[in-house]
Amino acid sequence: MAGTQETSIRSYNFFVAGPITGAGVTGLYAENVHEFVDVDDGTPFQSHSIIIANDGAADIAFRFTADPGGGGPHGVVKPTEQLPLEFNRGRRIYLSGTVAGSAFRLWAW
Repeated sequence: MAGTQETSIRSYNFFVAGPITGAGVTGLYAENVHEFVDVDDGTPFQSHSIIIANDGAADIAFRFTADPGGGGPHGVVKPTEQLPLEFNRGRRIYLSGTVAGSAFRLWAW
């Protein structure tokens, strides 16, 4: 039996670009949550890999769980840095900035 030349595993893609939003000076984790939803058909998915690009002039922190009241970040992306997180399984990511309005780009698949 001949194969179809296509994988049976569904591929998902997510992309968002924008500024860190938030009240006051900093963007809060709770205000900057991004659910991974496929851009083609709106299906929520669990990521395989993620890339966070910081296009702003201030640090952007990230977490994979909601901030439990003062919990530290899981990581920080420095200004002009692009951070690949390969083999990272998650359904959402929470961002925070030291300055509201910092520009970022985020990919997940």
